[in-house]
Amino acid sequence: MYTVNPLRRRGALLALFLILTLLIAPLAAAPARADDKLKIVATTSIVADLVRNVVGENAEIVTLVPPDSDAHTFTPSPGDSAAIAEADVIFEIGLGFEDWLDGLYAASGSKARRIRLANSIQPLASNSMLRLLVSDFETAPSKLIDIDNGKVIARYEVSAPTFPYTSPTGRFGVKIQTNANLITAVDSGILIEDHGDHMHPYKREARLTDFRAEGRTPIHYVAHAGQIAIFNDGNGEVMLLTERNLESPEAEMLVFKTARPHHGVAVPLGDHIVLSVPDTQNMDYNLPLGIEVRNLRDEVVASFADQCPGLHGEASSGNFTAFGCADRVLVLVREGDTFSVQSLRYAPETPSGTRVGTVVGHEKQSFFIGNFGQTGLVRIDPVAQTLTPISLPMRYSAFRLDAQTGEKIIVVTTDGAVHRLDAMTGKIEASIEAVTPFVFRNRVPRPGLATVRNLAYVTDPAAGEVVEIDLEAMNITRRFVVEGKPVRLAVLGVLEKDEHDHDHDHGHGHGHDHDHDHGMFDPHIWTDVINAQAMVRAIRDALVSIDEANAATYRQNANAYLAELSALDRFVREQVAQIPEANRVLVTPHNSFAYFAERYGFRTMSVLGVTTAEADPAAGALAELIETIKAMGVKAVFAENTSSPRLMELIAREAGVTLGRTLIADALSATGETATYIGKIRHNVNAIVEALK
Repeated sequence: MYTVNPLRRRGALLALFLILTLLIAPLAAAPARADDKLKIVATTSIVADLVRNVVGENAEIVTLVPPDSDAHTFTPSPGDSAAIAEADVIFEIGLGFEDWLDGLYAASGSKARRIRLANSIQPLASNSMLRLLVSDFETAPSKLIDIDNGKVIARYEVSAPTFPYTSPTGRFGVKIQTNANLITAVDSGILIEDHGDHMHPYKREARLTDFRAEGRTPIHYVAHAGQIAIFNDGNGEVMLLTERNLESPEAEMLVFKTARPHHGVAVPLGDHIVLSVPDTQNMDYNLPLGIEVRNLRDEVVASFADQCPGLHGEASSGNFTAFGCADRVLVLVREGDTFSVQSLRYAPETPSGTRVGTVVGHEKQSFFIGNFGQTGLVRIDPVAQTLTPISLPMRYSAFRLDAQTGEKIIVVTTDGAVHRLDAMTGKIEASIEAVTPFVFRNRVPRPGLATVRNLAYVTDPAAGEVVEIDLEAMNITRRFVVEGKPVRLAVLGVLEKDEHDHDHDHGHGHGHDHDHDHGMFDPHIWTDVINAQAMVRAIRDALVSIDEANAATYRQNANAYLAELSALDRFVREQVAQIPEANRVLVTPHNSFAYFAERYGFRTMSVLGVTTAEADPAAGALAELIETIKAMGVKAVFAENTSSPRLMELIAREAGVTLGRTLIADALSATGETATYIGKIRHNVNAIVEALK
């Protein structure tokens, strides 16, 4: 006997439904209007109530997810498709909350305008376990930003302009201070421990580690195969280390020497290392002429010493490592313990001085992207052994492949725009104005770029900010103020999601990564009353632009409702003040109260993260949560109206705490006080205060 995961079954049913909808879509065309009322679709009962308070009697509102129902497990019906096909406007949360809506919208053939209310607020990261190490153009302290709340949580003094890098697992940030001949490391405070039936990431206080290495002009940093190679231009030596060195300074470090000081590079390959080979005849020439491969006993096993004149720039993926050269791209190919090279020469028509000097790659792709002139890139394909130029609209300062798939090129150009290109075709798919325009001049700082998952982070030295961009929607999600002139940055923490990993929620909670995943941001924005006000303003503005004839009514209704929400916010603050700060811990099935917690001073814990409350937690995670509740002296836990209370009853019983009144979470009630947004908030606050004060 076996059980069927309800989410997988839901996915199969949804796929079947969408196929049927495509077949009948022509039958769902909008009929002739019997009146002039707008036809509005709201995805959830909470959204519908906010819309209703703005629109009044001037529209017909269809709610897709009914009251007391869970949007995480919702499966649309043919009637929902017809409603969307007839709609003038659709109001939705966004941020992946309604993961079924895109397919339903496309299948219905709808032309309705979609309003994503989450675009009106600054979202909180969900399950991110990420931090940003940002360095300044000059010698201002490096800053560490926690991505969950966007705040600078640490500052580290430096002796020289600093180049930050990410260690192989993402746990550490390596700070190279070239002009101070110094290398130090930051422990991000994020680590993963194996708990048997699950992997558990922990977030704790970040710190500057005891690691301190003094080199001679350390510059080139390469992390690959779980190792780190740092090339010291001043003496031609290479430090080969692992994260063990960053954690324990007494750990042994291997050192390799090249023939003389030069501007070189080293690439770790696990049981081998690739070293650049300098010109020993012309001592004034500072770039390498080629490469050689050594084993860890420092024996040369392969030499290509003169096959990459002017070597600069490298990247590795799979069995390939690509190097930029003055007249070609040299690709090192490894097959077991055998090494060979490909020489991909530039086309004869290539303008003089145009070459590859920077290379980026992705572990999921066999190609690389290199710079190629001031307004161009080149796609390097070792399999096809081709170089394909890519034109850009103007000069650029930085480029990367997207971290999630490696299928997109992300480029920052001098007009301050960020572009997303298809790496296969080189075509620009989308662009966004992101940072202050800049110029290429000495002593003028330029933006830096880092990518992780479906996000890009771009520094804006002129504004003293780091800009966060959703690469799928191509919109700016947040701006982090860091002051100074931020230029370079590195992403630290849990960089990749694994099906066995545990995801943290906002605060100190626990969560598990199940089939339903909202993505990088927490979509439960409505639990913060101030966010609800922003959503109301977005609803008002959308309705005014769509239906100008009734604009005055929409504005009047919105103003009256905004005043009610201001009073509601005051009510929440007054009531929460009755709870001692030590007791302000919300334990719920899934973490749908992070925005409430952020606004009103709570910590949150949940066993299911921001995913569906219908999922089953790992036994180890459940036991950990119960022990944490006991250790923290939590007074009560809460069930939610859109899921069975059995899980929270079990937790309350095992932890020996009170089970508070059921909270109204992702949907309103069908009847009674909690059938409205204001009633829902008042009920929740009263229940929380009653149980925790």
